[in-house]
Parts: sequence; C-alpha cells; structure tokens
Amino acid sequence: MKLGFVGTGTITAAIVDGLAAAGTDASIIVSPRNAETAAALAAHHCNVRVASSNQQVLDESDVVMLAVRPQIVDEVLRQLRFRPDHQVVSLVAAIPLDHLRRAIRPATQVSRAIPLPSVARRQGPTVLHPETNGARAIFDALGTAIPIESESAFDAFSAATAVMASHFAFARTVGGWMERQGIAPEAARSFVRQMLLGLATAAPDRSFEQLAEEHQTPGGLNEQVVRAIAPAGTIDTLEAALDAVLARIRNAAG
Repeated sequence: MKLGFVGTGTITAAIVDGLAAAGTDASIIVSPRNAETAAALAAHHCNVRVASSNQQVLDESDVVMLAVRPQIVDEVLRQLRFRPDHQVVSLVAAIPLDHLRRAIRPATQVSRAIPLPSVARRQGPTVLHPETNGARAIFDALGTAIPIESESAFDAFSAATAVMASHFAFARTVGGWMERQGIAPEAARSFVRQMLLGLATAAPDRSFEQLAEEHQTPGGLNEQVVRAIAPAGTIDTLEAALDAVLARIRNAAG
C-alpha cells in the first residue's frame, strides 16, 4: 500500500506512529505543510518521506488521507488533481460525503473517519463511513474500525468525541483536589489515571446505567457525589452541550 497524508498534524502523527507499532510495511508520504511534524515523522520512521507539495502526495499514493482543518479544506482540494483509482479517506470534521465526492472527482471512493489520538498506541476505536477495504484495513491495524451505515449516525459519533477534553478536565479536578489535601502531584495523577483506566475497562457486558448503579452503594460515598452534582445540572448540561455540538456539525455540513 502507498499511503499519503494531506495535512501533517497531531492525528496524522498518531496514525503513522500506530502503523509503525503495527509493523506495517506501507510506503508513507506526508505533506510538508507542518514542516516540523513532517520532518520528525520521517526521522523516526524509515518508510516515511516528506513530499515537496500536496500534489506529490497524491501522485505517489493509492490511499489519500485528508487531514487538514475544515476552514481550509476547500482551498486545499481546489489545488489537487485526483486520479480515478484513488481511495480517499477524509479525517476532516463536518464535511459531508456529497461535498467530498464533488471535490475529489474523478476519484469515486471516499470515506469519512474519526480516528482518536489513542490510535498511536493501537487502542483507538475509529468510526468509518462508508466502509472500504483500504480504510478498514488501516484502522483495524490501529485498534478497532467501527463501520457506520449512515452519515447521520456518523455525525452523532463525531459529536461524542467532543467530551475528550472534559474527561481530562474531570481528572484534573480530582487530581487537583487530592493535591490540596497534601498528596504529591505525581501520586495524585498516577492514582486518578489508574482509577479511570480501570473503570473504562470494567464489565464490558454491562450497560453504563448498570455500572453506575453497581458503583454507588445506597448511603455510600459514590452516591453522595452523584446526588451532589445531579441537582446542579452537570449531567443535563453535558447532554445539552452534546446536542449543541451535533447541531453545529450538521449546520456546517448543510
């Protein structure tokens, strides 16, 4: 496989690092737009080269990953000449398939994907729509590819990824509170990380509702915290925030 990246940022670096960890022998070429990241990837991986232009990425690739910011994607695509045999995978948020299909002509194979930074460790669930053989093989090597049948459902998955920063803000709050109780920062961070990691992998056969009930004994400490934050509207606020993110994605697509 000859794999190219138009856009060389955090997600591109995560995918390249993850593919290297998977032992792939794919030839990879990355665009020069982020010169520092592109040079670092080429220095760390013998199968990675830095192109002189975005067009060179296309000319020397079979599968092309679009990994630029939504604000500049049209400007970038207008300057590119695709081949009919190109497989295109868009990592660009809120750009619908119909728009992409028009922009990449005469290429016809295009998918949207939402890889997370954890693909660098081959632990990422990557939502994919529609599924193509090339895209499925790449993201299965990086963790778990999750094919989605509709673009509407894909948008909901995309909105759900907006909680990542909030997850770390929650962890920061707990860790910071522990530090204020005299716990050393490294010990607090290590404890919170391990606690949340353990919770993330707990009883995958049970629903989140069941797990929430199982982790709060009536009259216990966990129930006390739930009872404190629920009336404050924290949970409702999160749902409202996700609704707003989904609306933003769909409005941008429209």
